[in-house]
Amino acid sequence: MNIFHAHLRQLRDTILDLNDQGDAAALTAAVDQAWALAHQAADAESNALAHWCHGLALLYREPLAAMEHYVAALAFFTAQARLPEEGRLRIGYAGLLGQLGRLSEARTALERAAHCLATAPDEQRFLPALAINRADVEGRLGNYDAMLAAACEAEALAVQYQQPAAQAQALINQAFAALFLGQFAPAEQALQQALAVADAPDLRGWVAVNLNQARLATYRGQLFAALRLLARARQDFAAAGIEQDQATVALEEAGLYARLQLPYEARRAALNAAAAFAQAGLIQEALEALLTAARLALTLDQLAPARQALAQAAPYAPQAPPVLQALLLAYQAHPRLHATRAARHSALVQMQQAHAQLVAAGVLAEQLEVHLLVAELTPQARLATQQLQQVAELARSHALSDVEQRTLVALARRVPATKACVLLHRAAELATATRRMMPVEELKASYLSGIAPLYADLISAYAQTGQLAAALQTLFEAKGSIWAELVAPTLEAERTPLLHDAHWLRTKAEWDYWQEQLQVAATPDQRTQAQQRLHASAGELQSLARQHMRQRPPHPLPAFATIQQALPATSCAIEYLVAGAQIMAFLISPTDPPRHVALGPLAHLTALLNKLALQRSALEHCAHVEQQQRVAEGQLSSSERLGHALHQLLIAPLLPFVASTVTALIIAPDGPLYSVPWAALRDSSQPSYVDQQYDLILVPSVVVLALPLPAAAHGPALLLGWEGQPPLPHVAAELSAIETCYPTARCCNPAQRDDLRWESPPEILHLAVHGQINPQAPLLSQLALADGPLLLADVLNLPLNGTRLVTLSACDTAKLPERGGVALALAGAFLSAGAHATLASLWPVPDVATSDLMAHFYHAFSAGHTIPQALRAARAALRASGHLHPYYWAAFQPLLCRLD
Repeated sequence: MNIFHAHLRQLRDTILDLNDQGDAAALTAAVDQAWALAHQAADAESNALAHWCHGLALLYREPLAAMEHYVAALAFFTAQARLPEEGRLRIGYAGLLGQLGRLSEARTALERAAHCLATAPDEQRFLPALAINRADVEGRLGNYDAMLAAACEAEALAVQYQQPAAQAQALINQAFAALFLGQFAPAEQALQQALAVADAPDLRGWVAVNLNQARLATYRGQLFAALRLLARARQDFAAAGIEQDQATVALEEAGLYARLQLPYEARRAALNAAAAFAQAGLIQEALEALLTAARLALTLDQLAPARQALAQAAPYAPQAPPVLQALLLAYQAHPRLHATRAARHSALVQMQQAHAQLVAAGVLAEQLEVHLLVAELTPQARLATQQLQQVAELARSHALSDVEQRTLVALARRVPATKACVLLHRAAELATATRRMMPVEELKASYLSGIAPLYADLISAYAQTGQLAAALQTLFEAKGSIWAELVAPTLEAERTPLLHDAHWLRTKAEWDYWQEQLQVAATPDQRTQAQQRLHASAGELQSLARQHMRQRPPHPLPAFATIQQALPATSCAIEYLVAGAQIMAFLISPTDPPRHVALGPLAHLTALLNKLALQRSALEHCAHVEQQQRVAEGQLSSSERLGHALHQLLIAPLLPFVASTVTALIIAPDGPLYSVPWAALRDSSQPSYVDQQYDLILVPSVVVLALPLPAAAHGPALLLGWEGQPPLPHVAAELSAIETCYPTARCCNPAQRDDLRWESPPEILHLAVHGQINPQAPLLSQLALADGPLLLADVLNLPLNGTRLVTLSACDTAKLPERGGVALALAGAFLSAGAHATLASLWPVPDVATSDLMAHFYHAFSAGHTIPQALRAARAALRASGHLHPYYWAAFQPLLCRLD
């Protein structure tokens, strides 16, 4: 045998092993060595073997390029009638054809490979690989029963030829097929067996097991387990430089993020995966990713992006398996894309066709998803109800909790309120079980935000049927349960020092750098590069933050009587709820039974808040202070009318039930109600604002007042400031005024990350800096320090147990993100870190007025007044100084977990 040929064959077998190990550098070196040998030999067979080596090295990384090398190698060995080599090559060639969507050609190639190997007894050891690729092609065709059979045959052959890596891959294929067939227990068993038999260096096998375990965990509602498995797979693929498989992880993450109620993040992951698959020429994967992106856009009511994704997906359909063709048909017929009766009738016919195809394919989860849409389009109420009942029963019998939960919500809207209560109670139980498996603050809060409509429906149903106690208990679960978990203290030994973690700081520095580069990008290419790098580092930051989880045993949800006992004797608590298009309130007094009051339409509140925002915008864009004062004077009467209208909507209907002895209103807002400047509301029959009549105490939920919290901290006050860009010239004066009230305070200006260290938590933490909210990625909302941003994810890991007050003297720090509610606002994050109260702003605050307000507030607070009382005094002082417009004095609102 030619010595060059022998060396090249040895290299070929080495590359097979390196592929399993994911060693990118070694693969590149082996390919270079192969071509060097081929050039030395300078004959056709050596050239063909070098192509074979190169194709193998690219098999899992660049399928289009790998195909070119396989074609070149096949041409030689086929022409030479070298059946053993042709058979081996056609196995890999068929796998590439399958990845590229050329499935009929892949089948033909596998048949030819089987014929070639049948004539070569010494090559029978490649039969397991042949059966594995046959299973893959059948799966891509949507023939999951056939895939399962081929994978079982592959496993038997792998055992026969003592190939543990091939056996593991065959078991992974079995699990994949079983997952689509809804056979979750066999899938789990196959994955466990795959882990047991896989070779230690088989990186691709291990990661494939992780991916399928993540999909199984997602189906079963074990969402955080799935998140960790996907994070592990991403890290392994990144280390191996396998871009194609990283796109596969992104696609799985998209489905998981959707279940975690992170739809924006899910859609970004799906679109990134679609782009990567399309670039690699992977038709089926690109189509699946685009369909996922379309479904998520429809969930978000983003109809134009949904149509765009479906239009991009349509050209892939002819080469796609029946399952994906059926899903494309279904999403094209989605109810939200068809408004008229005639259009919905046509859509129903198409949706029923898609459903029949999915039933024929035996794919359970997808079948149930489309059946839900069939019911939504069905005009006959009784028939639609029957269909929903069938879906709920199937989902429950197969432990598909997410599908069951959404089906129960849809079914509850079609039945009387008494029956709806039962259905929605079951759906709420499923939601609670899912949330309790999430140990990360962000995921819990975002999930609760996503399922808020479920709780709102249940509360409304209870209220309609006169079950007020059940309605109130559900409200406490909806708004207070997250705080029963978030405010539970963490032992210092269990805290993760994220703020000083090297990997975290390095990734955050990269994220900050690309933010700056995006601002100064001079060309479209530079801007595109900066955006790509920024998105990548943002995703890495969020992933790192979620892995630094905090295990905290939650407090039990307190009983109603316990909550009443926690209320001051002269107070009245108002727990607000936005339920669909309506606003409602529950009044809770220390002694009387609760009351439920329907207040009015959410649209009215939205219109009033929009008018207030327009007024503020006019003030914020004034060229100088004098002009702003003149505009504010001109707006004052209009601003007071808006304050009166808000009072009429939110407070006036409740006053008949508020005792004349009440001196404090404890307000628990909900959703957009957090944007209401409560202190600026006024009754037209009264000459004063609400905050002049009552102590205004804002809480995330009245539940927090009955929870045991750490004792107040007594560390010296910590005052942090940085002028930043654009400069805040009054920061130094603001900090100096506070220092006069707290002579032992530690003051740091310009403040840096290392200043957030202490032996015992400070009694007061004051930050006079720039603030910036990230609505779609709240973990990346930030406060600007001199050496880089303090992210909300950093805040969640600060040891603030017992800190009496955190003041965020910055812009927009009380604003809510799109998901997660107040728990993922900057103000809420400090409460989660252990603070008893925060003081934060609703809008970009004027620098001079803010400095004055803080000086007056701390003067009163240090003299022994409570936070609401001190803030009332500070507001009054600003009005007395001529700042009459609420723009100057109503932005800062306290959020408390504990009453002083």
